[in-house]
Formats: sequence, structure tokens, C-alpha cells
Amino acid sequence: MDRLKIIFAFVLFIANLNQAFSQGNSTLNATAKITMTSEEQVFIHTNTTTLLTGETLHCKLHCIDPFTGKASAISKIAYIELIDTNKNTVLSQKISLKNGAGQTDFFISAALKTGNFKLIGYTQWMLSEPKAEIFQMDLIIINPFLALPENNIDKNIDQIDISNGQREAVKNNLIALEPDKKLYSGREKATIKIKSNAIARGNYSISVRKVDALPLNQNFRTTTFTPVVSENQRSRNSLKILPELRGELLSGSVVNKSNEKNVANIAVALSISGKSFAFKIVKTNASGKFTFVLDDNPDASEIVLQVMEEDRNNYVIAIDPAKKPDLSKISFSSEFQLNSNLKNIIEQRSVYNQVENAYYDRKKDSITILPKKTAFYNSVQKTYALDDYTRFPTLQESITEVILELYTKTSKGKRSIHVRNTTLDPEIYGPPVILVDGLLIQDNNELYDYNTENIDKVDLINEPYIYGPKTFSGVVNFITKNNDYETKASGDYFKKLNIQRPTPEKLYFSPDYSSSHQNSRIPDYRQQLLWMPSVDLSYDEQYVSFFTSDVSGKFEIVLEGFSEMGSPVFVKEIIEVK
Repeated sequence: MDRLKIIFAFVLFIANLNQAFSQGNSTLNATAKITMTSEEQVFIHTNTTTLLTGETLHCKLHCIDPFTGKASAISKIAYIELIDTNKNTVLSQKISLKNGAGQTDFFISAALKTGNFKLIGYTQWMLSEPKAEIFQMDLIIINPFLALPENNIDKNIDQIDISNGQREAVKNNLIALEPDKKLYSGREKATIKIKSNAIARGNYSISVRKVDALPLNQNFRTTTFTPVVSENQRSRNSLKILPELRGELLSGSVVNKSNEKNVANIAVALSISGKSFAFKIVKTNASGKFTFVLDDNPDASEIVLQVMEEDRNNYVIAIDPAKKPDLSKISFSSEFQLNSNLKNIIEQRSVYNQVENAYYDRKKDSITILPKKTAFYNSVQKTYALDDYTRFPTLQESITEVILELYTKTSKGKRSIHVRNTTLDPEIYGPPVILVDGLLIQDNNELYDYNTENIDKVDLINEPYIYGPKTFSGVVNFITKNNDYETKASGDYFKKLNIQRPTPEKLYFSPDYSSSHQNSRIPDYRQQLLWMPSVDLSYDEQYVSFFTSDVSGKFEIVLEGFSEMGSPVFVKEIIEVK
């Protein structure tokens, strides 16, 4: 028993440290002497700057420390949005950053009209400085299903020309691209040798895309990016936006209905239920604020927050709105001009897009599966698989007849579940935490009417358990067969919300024609032959292979990014398919 008390005291000490770190602003107030500057900026490069509806915009985002030019180690989440000329966000994504870089894509739907757009990028930490310069890039979107606006028609242009040096190669002294051929036939394998050295190690993408006569914005290359160093310093005492240093943040506040001042040290629980679930607890600071750091996995968007106190009905949970950048100073480039000679190019490209999208199920990208997330209590629990025992119709009978470490109580008409331990009295540590698929159940009454045929197994710990800032007599998690439990909980203390989660990493589709009959009956009208958002340059010579499509013409191979030392790199080679 003495040994258990010593362990318990030690774990409680560690938990208190964890609680302090989880409280967000309250913790930062303790380090008021530290000052920080705007220590990161965003740069985005894309596979193109002109798209037709039905195409995909591929994006690689870099978060840069402007003082060193190297990848920023601060933010782990970045935000990217597509803005129309009315400064409305039409598409948006969150991106997980690893080593200061991340990737995403946008499918351009036919709901968007022809016109100029802006691609913007930023981190929450950048927005903590009022004069922060967010990244912005001009894009052109053409919707061939709608009539072209008059201001985009230039009737004086008669010639079709591929402008802005799109046919020209671009060399670099750090990295060289060497295609095995300059001229390929349709559906032929192409191999690119990438020659580099140790100085060139870094974070790069590679794109192979058809060149045509549609207008392009050639001004946004990594080699044109100049980090801007801000000299404005700010005290952490005045911080209103926390850097997403460990991952995606979700913050809010708790309000007491009867006593506005009684909002400190209120336990708030977060649940993301499912087969791979998340369950976290933090306590509010003196102002009633709380902050959760969300894990990448699970990536489910539905989140449940609950005040975890006996008098929880006295509290209201409010979620902080996401901080948005100031778009008032964003200006759009002048209207682009298209002439009648481009009509055939646009129509043909649109037909190709429609054919490709019709075969989407055969050509879709693969989502990188995150490693399975283990439960927070993993390896210390006992598990009852109910199919291994006689099935009983009610939860009460299942607990009484099967799960010996559990028992139930009834007090004032309310039933509750408790853990049993023959060597100590776990009740002195409080009630157990009861979960269903990771969802906190504070009113155990709702479980007694649940059909136990839907319960697959029960994980339990019947010993004192410390989690975050709370202590429990044990842990009980009922795991349903379909992970589809719907709680009956309601009230102001209970908040269910859907938030946008970071986009998963993808392995982008690339066909394989190494066998003459393989996919031979499936049309291939890809304009984008290859998109690799991350290229490994660990060795002095790397090889990247892809197959050409049924589309003929000039194609540009572009490798772009930043070296580990912060040097911008842009390399381009031209190949032809006939």
C-alpha cells in the first residue's frame, strides 16, 4: 500500500505539470520576460497558376524562419485558402507541417466562375502580429461550361504563343534534372535522374505538366521569395493567439451561469469517438479559458466537449472562433485576356478533364493511412470480449454475471457504475471515468437502456488512475461493434461541433504501363503526368519514373523547394510527347 501511495504521489506530480502545460494562456503568463518576433512566413508553390474546372491544384507549402531562411520549427499547422474577387473564401484546407513543410490539393469544381482568384497561406502564429504579411498568389480559373465574360475577351490577338519562357529550361547549380530522353511516345516510361549533393538536401516537390498557350503567372517561384524580417517584438503577456507548436489547437472558455467569477480550475473533457478515439482533459485558467492540442490521429471532424464537474449544468461552453487574416489590403491583378484562338485548346483540355474524372474510381489518389492510435490506457487494461461469454440482454446483468471488476449503485433514482478491487478501496480516488467508444458518459443512467448486443468488448482498469488533472478510481470503456454510439447528453455544459481537420497526406496516382495489356482499355488524357510533393534527395543521384499519357505536346519538369540551409531552388527541363 505504501508503495502504491508513493507511485500515486509521483504520478500526481507529473499530472500537475501536464495540467499546467495544457492550460494555454495561463502557462504563458508565467514566462512574461520572454519576447518573440514574427518568426515565420509562408511560401506556397503549385503545379500551375491557371486551371480549368475539373482540374486539381496541387500545393506544397513551406513555413520559413525569416531570420535564417531555414524551415520554421514553430508551427505544426498551416492554413491555405482560395479567395475570389469579393474576398470570400471559396475553398480552404488545414495542413500538417513536418519539418516546416506540408502538402494539399484543391479540386476545382464547376461551381466556380471564370475569373481571378488568390491563393493565400498563413499560420495562426503569423496572425498574432497585426501587420503580418500573409502569402498570396494570383490564380486564374476558367470555367468552360459558362460563357466567358466580355472583359476577359481580347479580340485583337490573332496569334497563339506559349509565353513567359515556358519552353525554356531553367538550370541551378545545386540540383540538375536529366531526363533519359527528350522525346517520348504515348504511354512510355520516362525516367529522370536528379543529381545533387549534400548542400542541396532539403524539401522539394516535382511536377510534370503539359505546357499550353493559356496565360500563366510566372512570378511565384521559390527563387523570387524574399523573407521579410519584422523588428516588432511582443511580450507573451499580450499574446492573444497561441502558436500551434505541438499540433492543431482548439480553444474556448467556460462561463458560470450563476457566478461569473467562478470559472477557474474547471475540468473540461474532449472526446473524439470511434474505433481509434481520443479522450483528453484539461482545466480552465483564472479567466475560464481552456486549450486542447489535437492529435493527427484520429482525424475525425466531430468533437464533443463537456464540463466535467458535479455542478456541470451551471456552466456554458463557448468555442473561440478561428482567427482569420485581414484581407482588406489584398488586391487582385488586372483581368486576364483570352482570344478566340484559344477556344480549341480550352475545349480539348476540358474534354480531357471530363474523361479523366469519369474514370476517377480507377485513377484516384491513395490516402496515407496514419498509424493506428492506441487508447491512452493501452497495455494496462483488462478486456472482456462479450462474445466469449454467455450474452445477457441488459447491461446490469452483463456486469453482474460477467464483469466481476464492476458493480452498480442506485442513489436517488440514478444508477452508476463503479469498479471493484479486493486489495484497496478505489472510491477514495473518485468515481471511475466511463466511456463508450472513447466518448465520456457522465450520466450512467443512459447506458442501462442500451442494447448490449451492440457492445463488442469492455476495457477496464480497476485501480486508481490519473489522467491529466483528474484522478479516477478506474477506467471503463465500452466498445461497440460499429463504433456508432449516440449519447443522450445535452445542455449548455455539453458541446458537439464539427471542425475542419488537416488534410491527410496522399500518394498521387500514377499509372503503370510496364505490361503491354495493363490498363490498355482505359483512356489516359492526363495533363499532369506526375506530382510528388516530397522528393527524397538523400543521395547524390536519385531516379524518378512516370509514364506519359495519350496527350501529346511539350511538358515541363519542375523541381522546386528550399534546401536545409534555406537556399531557394527552381529547376526546369522540357520534354516532348508525340
